[in-house]
Amino acid sequence: LQGQAPEAKRRREGGTLYIQCPYAARLEDSDTKYWCRMTDQRCQELVQTRYGYRQQSRDGKITIEDDTTAKTVSITMTELKAEQSGTYWCAYYSSGYFVPLRSISLNVFKGPKSLLFPSGPAGTCPALNANTFMILSLVLLTLLILALVTSVILGVKHYKLLGRTGRREAEDASDRPEGTAQPGSTGRRESSRDDSKDPAYINLDVQSPASPEDPLYCNVEPSQAHRNPQSVEYAVIAFNQPPRNDR
Repeated sequence: LQGQAPEAKRRREGGTLYIQCPYAARLEDSDTKYWCRMTDQRCQELVQTRYGYRQQSRDGKITIEDDTTAKTVSITMTELKAEQSGTYWCAYYSSGYFVPLRSISLNVFKGPKSLLFPSGPAGTCPALNANTFMILSLVLLTLLILALVTSVILGVKHYKLLGRTGRREAEDASDRPEGTAQPGSTGRRESSRDDSKDPAYINLDVQSPASPEDPLYCNVEPSQAHRNPQSVEYAVIAFNQPPRNDR
């Protein structure tokens, strides 16, 4: 590995680095495994482990764990800072030197922290903290209130629209002329003009042919009678005689 370029890893400040280093072909359980940082051509030890133990750094932000069954060393670095950028080794100590099992080039860059999904070990699901949960609750509550207000406004507008439509239909029905009377019903004549000045007419629509001998009636309500007794109304009733069949 010493002649190979280290693996590049990028993390945001406050993030987490998690890597695994297999050692099955080289080491025994009793051999000490190290996590160290390259400084001035030497590897500065950060944490170490052996015999399957789990160890942490003094500040608790670096953890190393030896899985003797899988023959793998796992390293976790949390709350990363920009000054921690550099080259790191998973290594073991042999003949006075650190021999790398895996070499990592870590680049920690500044930037806003991820609100919902901070970086963590592979296969893990980071838990939401209390502040994040509170923010999410407020956002969801605000959206729910907006949805309710919108529904109420739309319902009121729809109700008013139905009311205006009903009144318009009623006004249209009252404005329709009622000058045509059907047999068997009472025909009404209403006029906005003064009956004493202009003549008014009532049309009688007979659906079936009538005989000249059949009586016809037209009922006039007292409210429709002329106040001036000298006024005269004329009614003209005409029938079209059906053709006769002499055969």
